[in-house]
Amino acid sequence: MGKLTNEKKRTLAERMFINDGMTAKAIAMELETTEQTVGRWRKGGKGEKDWDTRRAELLSAPHKIKEILTKELQSIAEGNKPEIDADALSKVGKVLEGISGKVSTQIVLSAFKEFDNWMAEQEPETAILFLDWHKKFILYKASLE
Repeated sequence: MGKLTNEKKRTLAERMFINDGMTAKAIAMELETTEQTVGRWRKGGKGEKDWDTRRAELLSAPHKIKEILTKELQSIAEGNKPEIDADALSKVGKVLEGISGKVSTQIVLSAFKEFDNWMAEQEPETAILFLDWHKKFILYKASLE
């Protein structure tokens, strides 16, 4: 490997483990260090997340999922059999959608009703102005679903 400092080796090892998915043994061989050293690095420094947690976070990141799906689509387009269970993926996608910060039309409708009732008690004229905009937004939101 040459004359790398331990800190540079640690940085490389971290990338190899988290981004490239290499094993501690393979990293140790590549960087000419011991598995024990890589294992110590893998636990993370003080105040840092361990590498296993960071790898899991990377693999579940939307850009990584999109990359995996794109590769799967290319493979299928080349005539290969699918390796991903589309039904399971659809179910997971629904869960992700539910926690992604998007709010369903039904929840928006409920919130607007509560707000409109409250606003009608505060300033009825202003509440009427909001009603038209709320209706337009709900129709827009429903068209996206």
